[in-house]
Amino acid sequence: MKIVFQKVEQWERVPNAESELAQRFLLAAQSLGLDCLATSNIKQIEAFNPDIVVPLHFYIPKLFDAFTIGCMWNPGNAINHNNAWDNIKTYDGYGMASPGQEQLVRALKFKSPSEYLTTYLYPSANTTVYKEVEQFRKPAYIGSNWSKDRHHDFFISSKNIEIFGPLKSWAHLVTGQYMGELPFDGKSYLKVYRDSGIGLALHHPDHNNEGLPSMRPFEISASGAVMIADKNPFIIENFGDNVFYLDTDSETKDLIEQFESCIESIKSHPAKAKEMAYACHEIFVKKFSLEICLENLISDVNEFKYSRKKRLQHFPGVDIVVRTDGEDLEKLYRALKSIREQTYKLVTVLIVFRGSSEKKSQLKEKISADFSDIKVDIVYYPEKPDRASQFFIGLRAGHSEYVGFLDHDDILFSDHIETLVGCLEDNRDVILAYSGSLRIWEGGVPPDNSSIRELAFFHDQNDRQNLIRCITSNSYLARRDKIPWSLMNQPIPYMDKREDFVFLKLLYEKSFFLFSEKVTNAFYWRVSKNDNSAFDECASNTSREILLNIMRKSTKLITYGNSTIEKVSISRNMLRFLQAKIFFIIKQVRTHFRL
Repeated sequence: MKIVFQKVEQWERVPNAESELAQRFLLAAQSLGLDCLATSNIKQIEAFNPDIVVPLHFYIPKLFDAFTIGCMWNPGNAINHNNAWDNIKTYDGYGMASPGQEQLVRALKFKSPSEYLTTYLYPSANTTVYKEVEQFRKPAYIGSNWSKDRHHDFFISSKNIEIFGPLKSWAHLVTGQYMGELPFDGKSYLKVYRDSGIGLALHHPDHNNEGLPSMRPFEISASGAVMIADKNPFIIENFGDNVFYLDTDSETKDLIEQFESCIESIKSHPAKAKEMAYACHEIFVKKFSLEICLENLISDVNEFKYSRKKRLQHFPGVDIVVRTDGEDLEKLYRALKSIREQTYKLVTVLIVFRGSSEKKSQLKEKISADFSDIKVDIVYYPEKPDRASQFFIGLRAGHSEYVGFLDHDDILFSDHIETLVGCLEDNRDVILAYSGSLRIWEGGVPPDNSSIRELAFFHDQNDRQNLIRCITSNSYLARRDKIPWSLMNQPIPYMDKREDFVFLKLLYEKSFFLFSEKVTNAFYWRVSKNDNSAFDECASNTSREILLNIMRKSTKLITYGNSTIEKVSISRNMLRFLQAKIFFIIKQVRTHFRL
């Protein structure tokens, strides 16, 4: 099992809690004998080829063909403020830190047609052997202070505290309070708390409102220090009376008095305080250590994958149409390998080849040798060089229940077909199911500081207008028996561009599409704009006129209740003619009644 703990790429040079967590996760995974990596480097993750990816912040969507588990330990307000809901919806599973987050995930995914995993995963610490503290000094607080105004007056006014964290975040403190930065090594915090004997855990109000714990209660418990904390519901429920509590809704003066009273109680009753610290440590080790979290996570992922395979009762065949001229075998093989690695195996590859008969024979021989474990048929029509002919010839060549497309230089994720077949089998009235898509830049440095991999399209086209343009050609499966007769039988017009858009447009008018709410494919985008067809503004007049003509004359179906009314769109000139005719008739009627 190979697992990656993915850090935020743009934060690599900025102190952040996720970097510390990444090191702790790495230590936990290594202790469990897992092959693991903690990095933000996209190329390193690609080369590592993980089975599981754990993005450590909601800034990161699913970016790899790996089971992706998002960490749900940030408040909903933070997610909403950053408009990161689409990122979160891309995950295959969710590691939650509170029952409140579980309810949030349920609400977010309530209309999703795809199954998802839920498990519990905390911003915790590594398991430790209990070591009784030797003395009780000033309480220690460790934090990045990302919310600058949180308990600002308390930290400024309280003299009986030692604070550790990034210098820029704590520059406002008076001399004697700030003790410096700690390395992100996954263990330095233990010495700080053990030397102090007392640790302070304070949360943002949003964390407390949603019952979300920060890293503080776990690392204090792991160290064996006594915990002073605010009334966070998670701490109260799980650590109970083994913690000294502060009412952080109080005025600053009262809060400091409470804080001083807690310190005095600890120092006055050291035996009792150590009993409380020991109890917190035992709770932490048995329920919340990262080693426990990871063991449960891996077990839950394996069980989820197994149950998902058993869910399908019917296994229909799937055709995947691949168009190629056979010139770039490396990219073609990359596409074919992504089909071979599908978890759903009833797949036929229909290669529509454009090129000479001699090259076709050579290609067939190579593919037969290198991909003998998948069913591949080569369709050859040398007199049909345009993209529309290749598209519709491929569509018509197969006989499987479902059909999809894959450009020779793009890829499918391993669960692509399984996901979309599941959506179509569960929703028999749907003509097409599609997923979100990644853009992967190649051939140079991405423009505008873009990441090499980024979420390109992740939209429910039933929620917005004109989003058929956001359904990539490799992102969907269509139900063949619901494709209109005309698309399967009429002579094919010449089109050198936009043929897939025409296909989707005409299908959408006959039924509705279903969004899987998953990312299951990627298209490669060359850094040179001249090498991407979507940037090409020089499509022939013939192609453009055909497209406009089809869109202008197309029939739309509008459903009212259980009935379907056919509405034919008409040209502007015809509309003017009808308006003039109506006005003429009205005039005649008025004249008749005057007489």
